[in-house]
Amino acid sequence: MTDDLLVRAQRQAERSAPPVRAAARMRIARVQSATDPGQARVIFEMALDEIRSLPSRERQVLFEQAQQIAAAFAPDLLREIPAARLFPSDSHSETLLSIMLAHGHIDAAFDYVVHCDVPFGFPFGYAANLMQKLDDDRRLIVLRRAMDAWRAPQDSELMRKHGIPHEADQFKLIRNGHLQRHFIRLFQYRWTMLPPEEALAVVREIVSIALDRPDQGTSARYPDVHITSSREHVLFEVLHVLRHLDPPLAESLIASHSQLAAAVQRYPTGTETMHRELELQADERRKQMAASGENSGGTCMIMMAGDPRNVDRLKALHRSSQQGDFGPSIDHALELYREDTDPNSPNQNPKAFWPSACSFRATLYGAGKRLGPNAATLLEDIADDDLRLFAQIEFAAALAGLPASHETSMKRRPPPMQGTPLTYR
Repeated sequence: MTDDLLVRAQRQAERSAPPVRAAARMRIARVQSATDPGQARVIFEMALDEIRSLPSRERQVLFEQAQQIAAAFAPDLLREIPAARLFPSDSHSETLLSIMLAHGHIDAAFDYVVHCDVPFGFPFGYAANLMQKLDDDRRLIVLRRAMDAWRAPQDSELMRKHGIPHEADQFKLIRNGHLQRHFIRLFQYRWTMLPPEEALAVVREIVSIALDRPDQGTSARYPDVHITSSREHVLFEVLHVLRHLDPPLAESLIASHSQLAAAVQRYPTGTETMHRELELQADERRKQMAASGENSGGTCMIMMAGDPRNVDRLKALHRSSQQGDFGPSIDHALELYREDTDPNSPNQNPKAFWPSACSFRATLYGAGKRLGPNAATLLEDIADDDLRLFAQIEFAAALAGLPASHETSMKRRPPPMQGTPLTYR
């Protein structure tokens, strides 16, 4: 049935408008890759050629989606696809990395991380997920690559290479806040992989940055602890490392920072104590679930971003998957379609990114996983030819056993981007 769905989808795509045809071909290629990787690449290249001829706005968003789809079935194509962004984004690189991992492209994911040399674009969050799938030698390479990325914005030559003003206040703020935060989350769990002297140098550098930068307000809440100083929160996050590698420095910081001292009364080794307690609680919860026969369900759904209401819709889709009744999810998608086609405020974005398109795709994917071929009748509820086309392709993906897609919905057309676009290389 999957082959028949794809054949009909390709025929319909040929009759569609160029932006729809390009988006459909990319998605068809992902599904086709399960049985015919060579043909999938041909179809994908056709989509890229189509995108190159589109107006700049459509070209920008579809090329970004092309990167996500390439990450799913042909990561080697990533470096050939431009992604127009004013500044590099770690969220974009994390999305690509998560897709590669979901589709089992471990070697490609490792290569992507090792060669990600754009300031502010390193995927710190999903680097930890990648490390779980690597041997010790490659884990250490990823960790050291993360260290390089954390320090990279201090490199004026590298900043100039990517057209980023090194002295701009906004980038100083990002370097001091965003990168510091994301790197610490990785380092605080993986520091033991480093030789002690190397880990000590890193943690001292973290402390030095925290002490040198202006202290800013924050609201870090843990059970029985509330830290409002950004500086003291950083010190709390690496306290366990200092306890192991530099006890005198740890004691000195505790003595000179009141909130840190109060937190240590509850968590003597900082986050290490806290996570040990959480692990014990999780073990107890698993024992209780096993004793009661409870399970988590394991429903597989499309990841969606861009609209806060997606949370409610994903919950509804989860219930539909559990119960086998996808009527409520279709109703949600139809409600979104009415909003997207409202004559007083129509959605001007490419149809592939409409919230209703994302919702229909998510519903048909979930229905395909739960009901199999019998879910085909749900396609009849989608009156719009283009949105039915997208949903049909995702239905085929479910029947082919592929992982769920990453979806980004766009309700309003954002203002034009200013400045020179940057490309991931």
